[in-house]
Formats: sequence, C-alpha cells, structure tokens
Amino acid sequence: MRIAVAAATAALMLMAGCGSSAGDLLALEVSGGPLPAKQTLIVTADGRGSCNRGKLREIPNQRLLDAQGIARDAKPLAEAGAEYLASRPDARAYRLLLPDGDVRWTEGRPGIPPELARAQLLALQLGRVLCGRG
Repeated sequence: MRIAVAAATAALMLMAGCGSSAGDLLALEVSGGPLPAKQTLIVTADGRGSCNRGKLREIPNQRLLDAQGIARDAKPLAEAGAEYLASRPDARAYRLLLPDGDVRWTEGRPGIPPELARAQLLALQLGRVLCGRG
C-alpha cells in the first residue's frame, strides 16, 4: 500500500510539473554507487531539463528524443510498478518516474529491460549536461 501511495504521489507531482512545468516528460532519480551521490533529473516535453529541481536549461535534441523513447517504452513497466533490485550495497539505484507510475532498479542487475539500461545512460548523459558531473 505504501508503495502504491508513493507512486501515485510521484505521478501527481510529475503531472503537476514538480513545481516547474506542466509538461514534464519524466524524472530520473539516481542514488548510491561507489561515490555516493544523489541526483534528480527532470526532462520536460519542450526540451529542457533540470538537476535537483534547479533552473530549467535546454538539453540536446538527441537527449530529448532519447527521453521520449524511454518514456514510451517504459510506460508498461511504470504502470506495473516494476522493480529490478539487487542487494549490492555499492550499486547505484535508479527510479524512473512517469505520469503513469514508476519503476525501480539497481545497476548491474541481470535481466533488466533494455529501456532501463537506456535510462541509465540517459541519466549519466544528463547528469553531465545539467549537473556538471558524471
């Protein structure tokens, strides 16, 4: 029940624009890893993005296309509230939030769907562009 409430709240926040824009396409939360860091990356439908809810900035067209494809392809996973978690303490944890729900996974877990691997790459690329770090 708690997970369903959290997913519904996250979806409402995305639909409400997380305080930024009514056209949010997706959000990616990244935490943990060998150098523990936490990032929240938001991509809007108009081709902008933010790091940790900071100022919206233009993102490269290819990253917008990537985000649109990930949002489309991962929609069934988000609707189902899918989880692909591993118990490695040093692995990065990811959460993809879409208006239809969210999906969680851990890097390096065998058998994650390809759209989640693409989301990991997008998080790395957007982290460099929006947050100034990889």
